[in-house]
Amino acid sequence: MSAGSSQLRQNQPEWLPPMLATLTEPRALPEGWVYEPKLDGWRCLAFVRDGEVKLFSRNRKPLNESYPGIAEALASRARGDMVLDGEIIAMDGERGVSSFSLLQRRMQSSSVQLWLFDCLFYEGRDLTRLPLGDRKALLKDVVQFGGPIKFTPALNGSFAALYRDACRRGGEGLIAKRAGSRYTAGRSGDWVKLKCVNTQELVIGGWTEPQGSRTGLGALLVGHYDGDGTLHYAGKVGTGFDQRTLEDLARRLGRIERQRSPFGAGVVPTRGSLHWVAPTLIAQIGFAEWTPDGMLRHPRFPGLRDDKAPREVVRERRATAVVTSRRTRSVR
Repeated sequence: MSAGSSQLRQNQPEWLPPMLATLTEPRALPEGWVYEPKLDGWRCLAFVRDGEVKLFSRNRKPLNESYPGIAEALASRARGDMVLDGEIIAMDGERGVSSFSLLQRRMQSSSVQLWLFDCLFYEGRDLTRLPLGDRKALLKDVVQFGGPIKFTPALNGSFAALYRDACRRGGEGLIAKRAGSRYTAGRSGDWVKLKCVNTQELVIGGWTEPQGSRTGLGALLVGHYDGDGTLHYAGKVGTGFDQRTLEDLARRLGRIERQRSPFGAGVVPTRGSLHWVAPTLIAQIGFAEWTPDGMLRHPRFPGLRDDKAPREVVRERRATAVVTSRRTRSVR
């Protein structure tokens, strides 16, 4: 389907829920899948209409005020009305990979970029039922890429070589997508995450007092929600902070402190200088592995997230299988 194909025109939607990838074990996928770099930033859906750009996070939080330069650049480079999907990132120039911790520090910096990877709607035409390959081809036609607006390419090479290179450079890993897949809202087995490192969004339920020369706080007490809505304790996170982050977290947590622990499951600490908070802040945590009793091993703190509701934070588990064949019809 080209930009000029005939199809009944529709009103451009005000919102489209994003398609989300499923975590699975890193491995080569069969013919018919393509690999893209796994970007470590803010998911961003861009709605362009009459020359005006509105940027939203995956939970529909407006992003224009945080990234005015991105909105301005896309407005000058989008050829028509459209809905696009991508990721706002900060690139680590030395390693050649995106970095969430850098993005936290460079929200208004010229080094922030928008990497687009899908086109969902164009000039009154719903593209979500088209195969991925057709949507990406149209994306290249309708956006003039350059400056902070980047095209996310399909990577050439074997899975082993691509995955090894991403991990060697300290990247997040790869995203694999079924080339013939439609764009569907929510979690899908047609897009899968092949991670180099373990990361997990976790809810902050408290903190410990700093020790020695450290100021601000000692460690974050974090957890995730279980299926019954109980906040499950998952461990202490005491590394990954710089001084500015420690001070900022101490201020934020002090405003939401409360008397009782929000955790209802897990081995919750009871000794030491513990402070509890209302479970409203979400941290992105990197870690080595989950222990058999559901605790984080060697966790570290890259930054806070606010593109998800706390009660949506559940433990992410790897899928044991990926569907390897599926017929996908294109729009006629």
